[in-house]
Amino acid sequence: MKTEVTNISGAARFFAWVPPHGRRLTDGQQIVLHGDLRSVLAGGRNRYNRHIELTSMDSDVDNGRALVCTTEENCWASSSSFDGTPE
Repeated sequence: MKTEVTNISGAARFFAWVPPHGRRLTDGQQIVLHGDLRSVLAGGRNRYNRHIELTSMDSDVDNGRALVCTTEENCWASSSSFDGTPE
């Protein structure tokens, strides 16, 4: 799973909720994070609580400052049955 974060605010902006310590994105810049960002933030991951980051992310998305898309990678075959031969 991957999470794509895009700055759609119209200007360069610092997004404090992007792990690990925030990230400055220029207008239209997109970054790809490995994993589900919402799960990482909700899980706390090495911190007692990250509800502030979740609230901030939701606010940026709701107010048109950021676009956050989570995509799952396709799994074409089980690793235990894959012999290396393309279909």
